[in-house]
Amino acid sequence: MAANKTVVIAVATLVAVGLGYWAYGSHQKRETQQMAVALITDIADRLRQSLIAETASPPASRTRRMATLDDESAVADKALKALKAMHASGNQALVDAADDYLLTSREILKKLADINRYRARLDDSSQALREHMRSRSRSGAWVQDAVQARERVNQDARGYTTAAEVSGKLLESFAASQKRIAPYVGKETLIAEDIVANASARVAKNLQQTTAEMEKTRLPDAFR
Repeated sequence: MAANKTVVIAVATLVAVGLGYWAYGSHQKRETQQMAVALITDIADRLRQSLIAETASPPASRTRRMATLDDESAVADKALKALKAMHASGNQALVDAADDYLLTSREILKKLADINRYRARLDDSSQALREHMRSRSRSGAWVQDAVQARERVNQDARGYTTAAEVSGKLLESFAASQKRIAPYVGKETLIAEDIVANASARVAKNLQQTTAEMEKTRLPDAFR
């Protein structure tokens, strides 16, 4: 009888322990799901607002716009690090999808910031080149200064072009990233296709216009 009682107690203990581990595992799984979805939702909202802003008229201050995008990309970076610190057991598919989404979103925000950064620099360096070329002074250092001013314009133009081209590719790939997180979030979290398409079109149009502007500066009478 005592032996049977011992066996019953042992079995009951094992069951209790098993239930405890199961309950803890379930709780941890739910917690990870909630945290991952919260991170996705927050970054989706930030990215949505940023894309809408980019399709609006040019900002009064590109420096201010750039700073805002830098801040948003920093938040996305923190979200990505927080996700990587989570316990993914039982939620690997969700965590992987979230990782891809947050990474893509962060890079889009970073490149949009770079677009504004290099466009602001390009405006300044182009203006400096125009002023120099229209100067009546033709001292010995004038030619050297002109070459340096042209190189600054070229560097800023290259930076802008790279940022715009990479941004375009990232926006094209965004649909695939969003599709991966769709099963885990509400429809209101998903960014409308037209918002992404409009932002992509604006980036492409601005790049085309900037390229045309740079071509004009190479004409013989560009600064007359």
